[in-house]
Amino acid sequence: MINFLKAIIGMSFAAVFTVSHADVATMNKYYNNPSLAPKVKRCQGDQDCNAFYALSKQWKSIPSCFKTAYGKDCTAKKEAQRGNGYSLWKGASFNKTRSLELANAAEDVFYGGGSASKADERIFAEGLAVLYYLDYK
Repeated sequence: MINFLKAIIGMSFAAVFTVSHADVATMNKYYNNPSLAPKVKRCQGDQDCNAFYALSKQWKSIPSCFKTAYGKDCTAKKEAQRGNGYSLWKGASFNKTRSLELANAAEDVFYGGGSASKADERIFAEGLAVLYYLDYK
């Protein structure tokens, strides 16, 4: 019985690692090659905007706390969950130009200087949280 439980626990850890690895692979695919992202009508053909939107859908896959060039970040995922694009955008600081390009492409569409709908601001917050995570990886 104990060996059976150990096997179940081991498979659970392996499954979690596999899912996490697959999600990071998806994130990197869109981050590094925006032309592979599904087209979003609202982005009006802007590949960086499409990539940002695709990345925003991956926000649940980022860790609750992760290392950045500026230290440990344990708030980005919480702010994404709250849909607080304002909080994440006002302190936006990226190391990679790619991250900034993706965020800027989405700002007008999903944030609009704070005039976007709550649903759009949520997309913006989720995408920014993913960019913060990927920016240091």
